[in-house]
Amino acid sequence: MEKILILPDVLCNQIAAGEVIERPAAVVKELLENSIDAGSSRISVALQQGGRKEIRIVDNGSGMDRDNALLAIERHATSKIRDMQDLQSVKSLGFRGEALPSITAVSRFEMVTRTEREVSGTFLRVEGGIVREVQDKGAPAGTVITVRDLFFNLPARRKFLRTMDTELGHINDQFQRLALAHPGIHFQLNHQDRVICQYPSAADSLQRATQVLGLELVRQLRPFSLERANIRLKGYLSLPHVQRTSGQAIFAFMNGRPIWDRLVNRSVLGAYESLLPKGRFPVVLLYMDVLPELVDVNVHPTKREVRFRGPGEIMETIRLALREALKGKGSITATPAETSLEIKRDLERGKNPGEGEGSTEDWQDSGAKPFSPSPSREEVRPVPRQLSLSSRGGPEEFPAAPLFQEKVHEMLPVASPEEEKKDEGVGPFSRFRILGQVAQAYIVLESFHGMMFIDQHAAHERIIYDRLRSPPSPEPSQRLLRSAVVEVLPRQAAMLKRWLQELRDLGFDVEPFGGNSFVVHAMPAIVSRCSPEELIRELVEGAHEEETRPRWELPAQIAKTAACHHAVKAGQRLSHEEIRHLLKDLDRTAFPSTCPHGRPLWFEMSREEMAQRFQRK
Repeated sequence: MEKILILPDVLCNQIAAGEVIERPAAVVKELLENSIDAGSSRISVALQQGGRKEIRIVDNGSGMDRDNALLAIERHATSKIRDMQDLQSVKSLGFRGEALPSITAVSRFEMVTRTEREVSGTFLRVEGGIVREVQDKGAPAGTVITVRDLFFNLPARRKFLRTMDTELGHINDQFQRLALAHPGIHFQLNHQDRVICQYPSAADSLQRATQVLGLELVRQLRPFSLERANIRLKGYLSLPHVQRTSGQAIFAFMNGRPIWDRLVNRSVLGAYESLLPKGRFPVVLLYMDVLPELVDVNVHPTKREVRFRGPGEIMETIRLALREALKGKGSITATPAETSLEIKRDLERGKNPGEGEGSTEDWQDSGAKPFSPSPSREEVRPVPRQLSLSSRGGPEEFPAAPLFQEKVHEMLPVASPEEEKKDEGVGPFSRFRILGQVAQAYIVLESFHGMMFIDQHAAHERIIYDRLRSPPSPEPSQRLLRSAVVEVLPRQAAMLKRWLQELRDLGFDVEPFGGNSFVVHAMPAIVSRCSPEELIRELVEGAHEEETRPRWELPAQIAKTAACHHAVKAGQRLSHEEIRHLLKDLDRTAFPSTCPHGRPLWFEMSREEMAQRFQRK
């Protein structure tokens, strides 16, 4: 057996650097955090070859005297915490005292720093963790750090660095996230002696978001805020029609710290449950202020992950805040069509659709500062006067095929004259003129701007899903004439036993029947004609067992499965009354834009598009 030895400090620093310093982006992140903690109001980053050759960061922060500069490069030397109590309520971005020693251990490092009280500054040069030079030097107040030849003494590690453009992309991501977290600081990023990003000091997070993300995107974001005893949330989120192919556009900040936390991201995506297709992600800026003692930031070397004390309450608060914002005025815009938001706003204000230009009134109502006098022409198309509601003709009747009439009529009950009068003028869909069906699958309407096509199955799925998921008035249960016995696999039976309460909350009456069997006595009235056996089996077969599953995910999954089973299918002919009833129900839904699986349930073809088809333009 080999003799146990204590490793030299330089080797220890190089080993530790592998955890903290993964690539040039990690160097930039750590040094930027130090500059922010030092109270800087202006920070500049200059790169050569994507940070592989040189990283230079200049700030006008508090700086350091000679003694503190020498201590700063020692491992576990920090001014941020003093004892265990400080570690349990960290308020600064850095606190471990690992970043600078790790960087100096794997690079050629230089630092020039001076406090306002000192006449001269301190110059420090370190190579591979060994101090080579210390001397006085004239310098402005603040700190300048230069990191050259990263991993020069670890060739095996250096060869794993990616191309210049790839490393620059990672740096840019870290730079933008910190800039979004601290709008009051002026940030500048240079590469190869050219300015590629510059964000002047902003008045608030909205102005900084406009600088970073662009005005066109920020115009499509909706503000939200929520304050509770232990957490304060604010930020901006996109409506479902603004989608991205990855979660990189989810920006989460906790007490000024950019984080990438699995549970936080899951809560954000939970708010978009049933609104986005699989593999699509929203744009969200989430700013969280949490009591420092309720969150642990000391769980990962990069400090990007955090651990909340009582995560369930915080995660549910995040989801509810975003969900309520999505339910706000104009939620019908969550579609590919561009005109829907103005249509619904005009109807709510008692105006004919298309009267007047768009304005920033809705941003003002929601508490956000307007940044443009009106939406662009591309967002709001003017509507000719002759297309006002008063010029609409009556709906045309068309016969229903007798083969499906009885079953479809049960699924979509026709409203009584009293209900028709009560529901008169509910919303935009039911006000459009019904033209008919295409392929017995798509409803065709004459809209304010042309023709609208609605997927009847997707629309009915959304109606059923929203009724099942409506907390204030859950769907009533209906007893089955004959209880159904369902037998599943042992693993599925274990899951189903844990889900009994969630099933009851949705209107199901299911209980164990011995072994791996369960008996279904009742189902929600809206899906009572579904096969209980098929519904339960599909639910457990498509589920994945997970102990940390948020409590809102299972009911949503059950509701999706039930809605898909009971909704009218393609190939079923609908009468005019049934279509009108479906449209009125669609008007009442919170998100009449996508099916529960996130697919769009309608699209619109404008008169301009039709005119182009006929070469009239």
